[in-house]
Amino acid sequence: MIRRVTLLLCLLLFPVSVLAQESARTYIIKKGDTLWGISERFLKDPYYWPNLWANNPSVPNPHFIYPGQKINIYDGRIEIVPVHPETKAAAVEVPAVPSAETAAVPPAELIESVTIKTLGGAEGFITREELDSAGTLIDTVDNRILMATGDPVFLKMKEPSSASPGTPFSLFRVGEEVEHPVTGEPIGYRVISLGALRITDIDGEVATAKITVAHEEIQRGDLVRPSSPARSEVVLKRSDRELSGYLVAARGDQVLLGQNDVIYVDLGSRDGLEAGNLLYISRSRKATELGLEEDIQLPDVLLGSAVVLETRPQTATALVLKSADALQRGDRVSTVTR
Repeated sequence: MIRRVTLLLCLLLFPVSVLAQESARTYIIKKGDTLWGISERFLKDPYYWPNLWANNPSVPNPHFIYPGQKINIYDGRIEIVPVHPETKAAAVEVPAVPSAETAAVPPAELIESVTIKTLGGAEGFITREELDSAGTLIDTVDNRILMATGDPVFLKMKEPSSASPGTPFSLFRVGEEVEHPVTGEPIGYRVISLGALRITDIDGEVATAKITVAHEEIQRGDLVRPSSPARSEVVLKRSDRELSGYLVAARGDQVLLGQNDVIYVDLGSRDGLEAGNLLYISRSRKATELGLEEDIQLPDVLLGSAVVLETRPQTATALVLKSADALQRGDRVSTVTR
């Protein structure tokens, strides 16, 4: 009898203990609140805010949280309760991260910058147009076959105007061809990064340079293109136009992609895309077998977001900030304008 009573008590108390562990305080976001401040106030860790944003699909853009949104505060984590569309329509924009320079200004009147740390990545892809204008390493000062850091080299430049003493160039080798995942048209090539060099002199179409970095052994016939300084961070900014394109390739050979992966899209500076623009990543939704309309176009599934690191004329490099599901080539990308 005692055992049966004890068992009954355990069964009665077990759900209560679970609920106690998962019990949450509810807080309603007010004007002036930021993801930074919320993380600092409730978790004593202001640097938690990127995790708060990444783990809450109801906040796809870190620039925006809304007065009236509810958050559930658990032990060690925060969850944001989704806001109904009618609430968002009347919501006031508030910043994600405060700064000392704007602390005295009413937060509801600000659009505060959000800085994202980056790890580079633009070197992994080249368009056919860029490849056509690449220079070639044609020789060095002796008969050695392989070259390394510190060696002087000679380059044949297709566009001598792009080179001047002191100009940095990247060394690369062409990898496999990349086809557009939707049209099937060839759009570029994967790039094997070999290192970097700096121009020391120009004589007609021949440039003299010195290898400054060598990731791999370098040889005659390797290619060069102008390099831009690697970004250590990028500031998010709204796009001023609605653009739509596709995820066409990624750094590395992985098929499925996710948070912190570097991707390449078929939008570039010619389209008006800029570094810092936020992109939504989505995929067409397939109708179920029991659907009543076969030909109707259902809304896309929102899969994640990415920030543009660098733009080229026809393509751009982006860093995946958030993914709710595995991403892949052919997923649609669109600029965030609101």
